[in-house]
Amino acid sequence: MAITLWRTRTPFEGLLRWFDDDFFSAEVARVWTPAIDVEEKDGAYLVKADLPGLKKDDIHIELRNSVLTLRGERRDEHEENKDGYHRVERTFGSFERSLRVPEGVTEKDIHAKYTDGVLELSIPAPAAKEPKAIEIKVE
Repeated sequence: MAITLWRTRTPFEGLLRWFDDDFFSAEVARVWTPAIDVEEKDGAYLVKADLPGLKKDDIHIELRNSVLTLRGERRDEHEENKDGYHRVERTFGSFERSLRVPEGVTEKDIHAKYTDGVLELSIPAPAAKEPKAIEIKVE
């Protein structure tokens, strides 16, 4: 029994049959956005990003002006099969996600761990500041 994937028909499907297959196999830059969860736990923000298929060296983390940016690229390992039908539905390409972090957080405060395709960042939550009373002098 063959595996058949369900797909939605597009209004351009008939038109696409008129073009050569090589026309559409050209390398096209694609963008994908990894899912990110953020939660506050034990006095820190825990950020989890799903980055399946990436190696540690493919992920770049940058902190600039209280903005934390995750950047990377998932590469397409293209395989062509002319005898049968071959289809790839996984999304490849570069990504970038940015999050604002509390002021005063430095790169030394952020702890990163990458395991089984999930990047975990621990960012300290700012301590609650006590209000300061300002004395008014009467002259």
